[in-house]
Amino acid sequence: MKQYKILLVTFFSTWDNGWYYKAALEKNGHTVIPFDPYSVRDPDSRARQLVRETKPDFLLYAKNELSAETFRDLRQFTKLIMWYPDPVIPEWLPPFVEAADVFFTMTEGLVEEFKKINANSFWLTQGFEPSFFEIREITERDRRRFSADVAFVGNLGSKPHYLSRRAILQSVIDSGFKLKWWGPRMPRKFSTLPLLFGKLGRAYGGEFVSRETYAKVARLSKIFLALEAMPHLRKSMSSRMYTAVGCGAFYMCRHVDGIEDILEPGREIVSFQTQEEMIDMIRYYLKNDEERTRIAEAGRQRIFSEHTYEMRMRSLIKIIEDVM
Repeated sequence: MKQYKILLVTFFSTWDNGWYYKAALEKNGHTVIPFDPYSVRDPDSRARQLVRETKPDFLLYAKNELSAETFRDLRQFTKLIMWYPDPVIPEWLPPFVEAADVFFTMTEGLVEEFKKINANSFWLTQGFEPSFFEIREITERDRRRFSADVAFVGNLGSKPHYLSRRAILQSVIDSGFKLKWWGPRMPRKFSTLPLLFGKLGRAYGGEFVSRETYAKVARLSKIFLALEAMPHLRKSMSSRMYTAVGCGAFYMCRHVDGIEDILEPGREIVSFQTQEEMIDMIRYYLKNDEERTRIAEAGRQRIFSEHTYEMRMRSLIKIIEDVM
């Protein structure tokens, strides 16, 4: 494989995918120039300067890190590659899709919509970068803090697509299971006071877990529950699935159309269609430790053999080479 110089324009907070992309590209022998737009006052001007100074083979971006106008201008000097990590098409997105020489979506069910904007649109699902999730040790304090019947990692804010999560997690608690959830704190508003001081609020783990703490939640909870936002969209699995299963979680999620092509329900993960089925499955698997352990380990092995970011970046580069 040819080695490339890549300007990686994305966010590099503790939990952002930028770090995983960088590590995976470097494992494949590429030179990566990371640029976090949050790190400077005028990111558009700095991006133009970096392109002139470093002369990358291509620029890889994920969202609207820069203005659409800047991306269109930069196309005169380098190839633009976008790998969009969400299963929705917000109003701001089409100009960025149009500007790209090659566009990737993590949602196979949206490829045809994106092809109407950019013919060079392809599906590329997310992955797992194991080097960021190594567990150095698990202490007794860790076991007390992170162990639970059911764990959930995500946002329970006030946006419409978060509200259903609250009701589903409340049903887990009401069914008698020990739940812990991790993520941003719920907003302190008059409308959320009953939640904050109720059982769901008291089930909050206290932080947005990432990296090693995320791995400990995945490893020490009996069931890692995921509530995918768009299960009807074919192969719209988020990076959460790859990360949790790669960390050794017993992963239970809403059934996403096409998920069986990635991880096999009943053998490497488990999936449910309805809330009632979810509760029944939680009850069943909490009573069957050996089956849970076997499924979690089968899933972990599949992630390492087929779904790391190192492998994803090889696929990304091959598609770019085929198109260009």
